[in-house]
Amino acid sequence: MVLQKIVLAQNTDGLYSHSRGTVEYKNDTCVILKKGAEWTSDAYLNAFSIGKWCTYGALRRISLHLNLTGSFVVRVIHTYTDRKKFCRRQIAGGRVDASEGSTIVYDIPLEKQGVIYFSLKALTDKAVCSGAYFEGDAVTERHVTIALNICTYKREQYLMRNLELLRRAFLENKDSALYGHLRVYITDNGSTLPIGALQDDKVHVCYNPNVGGAGGFARGLIEIGQSKEHENVTHVIFMDDDIELLPEAILRTYTVLRCIREDYQTAFIAGAMLRLDEKYIQHENGAVWNSGKCRFVGRGLDLRQFTNVVVNELYQERDYAAWWYCCVPIKAVRPDNLPVPVFIHEDDVEYSLRNTKRIITMNGIAVWHPVAEHKRVSSNEYYNFRNMLIVNARYCPHFGRWQLAKMMAVRLLTPFLRYRYKDMALVYQALADFCRGPEWLLQIDAPAYHQKIVDMGYKMTDVSEKMKQCRQMQCERPAGVDGVKTVFGQAVQQRGVFRLLWQVMTLNGFLLPPAAEIRAYFMSVHPLDMYRAGTAVLYDDASMQGIEVKRSFGQIFVLILLYMRSLFLIAWKYDRSKSAYQEKWALLQDIQYWRKVYEQ
Repeated sequence: MVLQKIVLAQNTDGLYSHSRGTVEYKNDTCVILKKGAEWTSDAYLNAFSIGKWCTYGALRRISLHLNLTGSFVVRVIHTYTDRKKFCRRQIAGGRVDASEGSTIVYDIPLEKQGVIYFSLKALTDKAVCSGAYFEGDAVTERHVTIALNICTYKREQYLMRNLELLRRAFLENKDSALYGHLRVYITDNGSTLPIGALQDDKVHVCYNPNVGGAGGFARGLIEIGQSKEHENVTHVIFMDDDIELLPEAILRTYTVLRCIREDYQTAFIAGAMLRLDEKYIQHENGAVWNSGKCRFVGRGLDLRQFTNVVVNELYQERDYAAWWYCCVPIKAVRPDNLPVPVFIHEDDVEYSLRNTKRIITMNGIAVWHPVAEHKRVSSNEYYNFRNMLIVNARYCPHFGRWQLAKMMAVRLLTPFLRYRYKDMALVYQALADFCRGPEWLLQIDAPAYHQKIVDMGYKMTDVSEKMKQCRQMQCERPAGVDGVKTVFGQAVQQRGVFRLLWQVMTLNGFLLPPAAEIRAYFMSVHPLDMYRAGTAVLYDDASMQGIEVKRSFGQIFVLILLYMRSLFLIAWKYDRSKSAYQEKWALLQDIQYWRKVYEQ
């Protein structure tokens, strides 16, 4: 069984390989080295995760196969770390004089940690590597058929691109190991896709009311559940419609599942999210829920650096896998085990907390995805907070009134400091709606209510002309805003304690005259970077969409009023609502609710 193919592609983002000297690539199928040049596979997408393969896979042996022409010095290296030091040792290699089409094979010792890579140093001109892969002998080769569960809403451009890639790589490619073992289920919440042109025996498309990502993915699971026996489906991959897909990720997922150990059969496989704007930066590689104060594993790692690639393979606890790419066993697909109706956000968190105790990750199983911090849609402030409270009611009952009161202060203060005063009202509305209990959630017309939430917030518009009148402000990337330490910790590092104290004493400059010029900040600006701003444009530099906000002294009283009202809700209704969610949780995940929604 081929465990991992080495991708011989041009190294545009530093994720495929490293090289010295003159190296040429031909049609992404071979590497041609001039005499003295060296090419190494010590990169995120090509380093072989020996520790993960031997931990999760039931393998008897592993070997490296190199298709070479010419003379080389080959070195096969095992690298690992214990967080204190890095260890590298050569485990195979030597001089190779290969005639055209020769295959050189090296046995790889089974290791429980680290990664394997190899280097090729050319001793002659036009030395060629025309293929390389790691092969394994599994104790048992399991049957695997994967159903992709994709939810979309008026994103035809992204969806068509990914669907064409899937057809070319797997669905219509008889040479692929995945040929005949992949099905695609698309739920169209916008009812705009041409079903007749897209649907065939391998691609299933259905229209759905706009009930958000939760409703779209739930519909996909229902459709898959109805045909899982006929299609012999063993696993489902949740996948966002706006990702940039790496076919190798699906192929590696399939291979892991074919040789997976018995005790990992119920585990989820989480695909890492790499930033679409900086493709070599990892945004998340699984996460810990931590009562809503999420800790994102591997955030900010620059994967061009091989040391980070090795560190990325270290075992870390994870609670959930996000649905931009998440593989789950078909046993989890049941009529009484569907996503809860939270419309968007945190549905993937809840589904993982409910269905698995183990999250598998592996270098190379990843997608590129836009980063939400660039847009900061107002409605997300509502859903993130309301749904966090819903998830905590079920899985973190210890999250009490005092913790919520502290969190509410930060949740209100953060948009206040960004002059996003409408978002303060949305945060309060999220708390108020949670306190209405599960009966309200089950009865609400979710699409209509979503439009109400959208109307309460800011509308993004083109600000490219407005930007010409603005002073461009430099600001650092923020961390999350779920705790006081997170909000102010970075500011202390950047400004110093005394400067920060001055900003706090003056309410971030509210008690001082505002700056005269209009300032422009990234949408994800750290609130304290807006010190003394009067009028500001908050924008997404990729799309040049944004909003204009203005400082208002009167909003201080609105902030105080909303917080006092929040304390009343927390004191009198929070515990009662939390108990109601615990008692009636089974109703939230049952197919009966979704059937009523889809029939409306």
